[in-house]
Amino acid sequence: MGRPKELTEEERQKLISEGLRPVEVWMPEIWSDEIWEQAYRDCDLIRSSEEQADVNLWVEEAARETMRLIEEMEENGL
Repeated sequence: MGRPKELTEEERQKLISEGLRPVEVWMPEIWSDEIWEQAYRDCDLIRSSEEQADVNLWVEEAARETMRLIEEMEENGL
């Protein structure tokens, strides 16, 4: 696939003037067997965690509170 085409100096300055800045991001190779094995191990750890029940309760409560706030905003015309 290779690197994306380089920007001209004009294109670069236009993006910078719009408040953007260049960054380079390195990502793990998601197609390697090692990454998938680690992902499966991590998922097993999460699934078996005793704290998972507490996390689920917190997420459910946060979702309920978020929905309540959205409904309240809609009722107030916001």
